[in-house]
Amino acid sequence: MFALKGHIVTPDEMIDGCVVVKDGRVHQVCAQAPDAVRVIDYGDDWIVPGFIDLHTHGIGPYEPVDEQGLAGMAYEAIRYGTTGLLPTGAAMSVDQYVQLGVSTAEAARKVKGRAARLLGVHLEGPFINPVSSGAMALSTRRPITLSEAAIYVERIGEMLKIVTFSPELENGLELIRFLTSHGVVASLGHSVAGGEQLHAFVKAGLAHVVHLFNAFMPSGEKEPGVLQAGLIEHILVEDALTCELICDLHHVAPEIIKIAARVLGPHRFIAVTDSLYGAGLEDGMYAFPNGAPYRISNGVARLCGGKWDGGLAGSVLTMNRAFANLVQRCAVDPIHAARYTSTNPARILKIAAETGSIAPGKKADLAVLNADFHCIATYLQGNLVYEKR
Repeated sequence: MFALKGHIVTPDEMIDGCVVVKDGRVHQVCAQAPDAVRVIDYGDDWIVPGFIDLHTHGIGPYEPVDEQGLAGMAYEAIRYGTTGLLPTGAAMSVDQYVQLGVSTAEAARKVKGRAARLLGVHLEGPFINPVSSGAMALSTRRPITLSEAAIYVERIGEMLKIVTFSPELENGLELIRFLTSHGVVASLGHSVAGGEQLHAFVKAGLAHVVHLFNAFMPSGEKEPGVLQAGLIEHILVEDALTCELICDLHHVAPEIIKIAARVLGPHRFIAVTDSLYGAGLEDGMYAFPNGAPYRISNGVARLCGGKWDGGLAGSVLTMNRAFANLVQRCAVDPIHAARYTSTNPARILKIAAETGSIAPGKKADLAVLNADFHCIATYLQGNLVYEKR
């Protein structure tokens, strides 16, 4: 048994005190550690639940193209306080998507207990509306077929957690029902659906929305000038949906994040990175697995060439910076920021009973952040797996 001392972010309050850890789990949160318990004193540093990233295409010099890259992502993620992640594949062939799932399962076994948990996979595409494809290569998009979806469910198995697609496409409702019936989160993204269609999607089982405000059509006006509610507005007020936002302040402005946080409330907002290979590295030229180039400069990744030249390619965000941006730039209470970066993602993955918050009985998955929100230590089930030196 030992205790970590600092500014602790619990589900309900901020406590200057100690997290007592026993057998890899949070034993208690208290103002002062019990006598004879070893205390690791982090002074004025923050102790927050380890972050869970539902949407990442790469981090540092690693991307999810093979088992080695996936393991590298897991080790790199703990440097930023992330204790769980979903490697995300986009613009892939059927075999590549399947291999992502198979390789993630194998990498998860190899890094177990020593790096961030590879909690499953998130498939972004291939069933994407070409009108709102964003940075995704159109050559790899395909019409929705349940036969292809069945391949992923069967061959990836329990590692398949989220599938993002454009449900307004033909067979979209059927795909929502199919995924939901197999325990997979049906997620809307890259969509130009009408707001009125959303209710049918939700009724069929749609549960999640990726990178809200990005790769969505804006609302419009009709004569005599009345602003009409579009897809984004319908999403915001649909209580059944959780919503990802890329909190790098480049994809979504701080003021919009503030509005979204107020409308979505404490339980529907999920902060993600949507990060790319190169996140956390120096500025320079990088490339997607398919070879398409992008440039990272001053914390922003932009496409080079083609129809979307100069457009955002993804982010170079890390989860500790997402937490910092929420608190420092978007006036989000740290308690809610912890929910957005850990508790709510855990709930989507149905692991909130085990992790995602600092509460008695939960796994002691913890990140320690200094005053500048740099991660100085990461604990995975009570074990120190990263320490900044």
